[in-house]
Amino acid sequence: MKNILLSAAVLTATGAAAQAGGPVQAAPEPVLAPVEQPAPQLSFGNWQGGYVGANLNWGKNPISGFVDDPSGASGALRGGYDWQAGRTVYGLGAEYDFGKLKGSNGAGAAAEVGKAGTVYGRLGYDAGPWLPYALAGYTWADGQSGATSANLDGYTLGLGVERKFNDRLSGYAEYNYSDFGKVAAFGGSKVETQKVKLGVNLRF
Repeated sequence: MKNILLSAAVLTATGAAAQAGGPVQAAPEPVLAPVEQPAPQLSFGNWQGGYVGANLNWGKNPISGFVDDPSGASGALRGGYDWQAGRTVYGLGAEYDFGKLKGSNGAGAAAEVGKAGTVYGRLGYDAGPWLPYALAGYTWADGQSGATSANLDGYTLGLGVERKFNDRLSGYAEYNYSDFGKVAAFGGSKVETQKVKLGVNLRF
């Protein structure tokens, strides 16, 4: 009987201590390992869409018989739209070059070629952030040799490479060759233009 009463007293005292805020050992919370979030990926592989841009360029018109071939730096605005099928990228675009290439003809009078507009098609290969391409188009420009002016028109061929900096901004380097044929205002000489361009496009 005494043992029963003693056990009951011990259990009662233990319960009272727990209710009074006695020390209680809590189970440790599990430690979770940090989860690494993948870095956002840019959609470099998608070149389809429209773009507007501008470039700075340097050009030269090597004309037979001229004392100083028309040459110089200028700027241009361009825009276009690209489509994509697999890794093949193709598109249409237009450019307006508002500068003038200036020189002098065989008689020492001023000669210039400028204010050129071009419509073109281009074909490229999707290489991730890089797009090497070729283009072909039609160009018309203003020409003047001394007091004689002429409307120039001919074909343009070009090679270039464009690179995306992010989903919306890209830069490009390009070489263009334009052939306007033989022009009477330039003494019947063949008029052609070679230009190197560096530019940026805003894609959307």
